[in-house]
Amino acid sequence: MSRIRQFLRKIFLWDMLQGLWVTLRYYFSAKVTVEYPEEVQPVPARFKGLLRLYRDERGDPLCIACKLCQNICPTDCFDIEGERPAGSRRMRPTRYDWKLGSCTFCGLCVEICPTDAIRFSPEFRMSSVDKDRLFFRLPEMYFQGEELQEKFCGCHRL
Repeated sequence: MSRIRQFLRKIFLWDMLQGLWVTLRYYFSAKVTVEYPEEVQPVPARFKGLLRLYRDERGDPLCIACKLCQNICPTDCFDIEGERPAGSRRMRPTRYDWKLGSCTFCGLCVEICPTDAIRFSPEFRMSSVDKDRLFFRLPEMYFQGEELQEKFCGCHRL
């Protein structure tokens, strides 16, 4: 019985018809393609984009220059210096350099930060042809959105 069945499958090209059926089914189904530059899907909540420094409600930096992120980083991509301003109880960073080119996005710096000052942003457009654009200093660590895009490509994006 199985030899007859195999013979009939070969004669009527059953396997090819099954493959064509799958192709036709997907051809006439709803499309899921996203036209990327014009249409951008939202990123998941746990997405690891660029590292950004954040400020509190009053606009003061949350970073206290404790250097925990610098000490825990396995690739040594942070250079941080800080000082205590006159009349202040908290240290503030005077230098905060981040080398994106050597970062592995492991997230250890985000986890260890006691003030939640450094976090992953939802920004994913990180390509650049210039290696100097992959180096962030203190003022650039606060860039978001369009400012950040101008830093990377030197032009205005959609």
